[in-house]
Amino acid sequence: MQRRPPPAVPDALEPYAEALRTLVPSREALLAEAKAQRANRRRKTAGTALLLALAGWIWLADPMLGYRQVEVASSDHDVLRLDDGSVIELDAGSVLRIEYRLRSRQFELLAGEGLFSVAHLPTPFIVRSQGVAVRDIGTVFDVRSDLRGVRVAVIEGAVEVDNGQARQQLTANQQLLASRQALGPVEASNPDELRAWLYGMFHFDGTPLDAVIAQLQRHRDAPIHLNNPTPPLPRLSGEFPTDNVEQLIDALPRLAPVDVQREKNGSVEVKVRR
Repeated sequence: MQRRPPPAVPDALEPYAEALRTLVPSREALLAEAKAQRANRRRKTAGTALLLALAGWIWLADPMLGYRQVEVASSDHDVLRLDDGSVIELDAGSVLRIEYRLRSRQFELLAGEGLFSVAHLPTPFIVRSQGVAVRDIGTVFDVRSDLRGVRVAVIEGAVEVDNGQARQQLTANQQLLASRQALGPVEASNPDELRAWLYGMFHFDGTPLDAVIAQLQRHRDAPIHLNNPTPPLPRLSGEFPTDNVEQLIDALPRLAPVDVQREKNGSVEVKVRR
């Protein structure tokens, strides 16, 4: 007679097996999760590298993050004291843009004249106007921007003038007239003329008529037109108060071979007698 196998004894843990399988991930699930984590780490590493590269580019490119524009009235002059200790004095009718950058101090003189007394710091100090850049090398210098171009004059220290085509270093008591096209010859500067406007005076020392009119224009709102400006132009010498611009305009025919005509709209026509 064939003996039957004894009935199987039920496993006491069997009711919990399915619950355990749901709590403990399978080998395949663990491998898939590890692979996903490695891919995520690679993405994070690539993103971090990209951010570092972008930050490095921004630092090297030194982009303008913002700016503030200062405009001086025709009957005024202004003094700006910067956070770095530098001082900028602006003549009447001047317009200066102060740029905010990461690793340089940059300014654009859109019109007029400014005297820059620069604090010595590692960050470059650069003034631009009409395509001409003036880089401070530790100095006090004056920049005038008008229809004749950009006149750069050094009172103390030295600057480098760059128009993208040529460079020229200037030291104390030197000046030049620059434009986007060319840098003029280096000439001796006149300290009295450079500082005269700070004390409310025009100082002319053999100054060409077009330069005289450019200075007068900054001190009045209505335009002054120079007719027949063909060289050679008359030159003026002398000192005159900046608050008497109208009297000086009326006196021009006595100071130079010119005729002056005033229009009803306030504009003035100055014509050279030939």
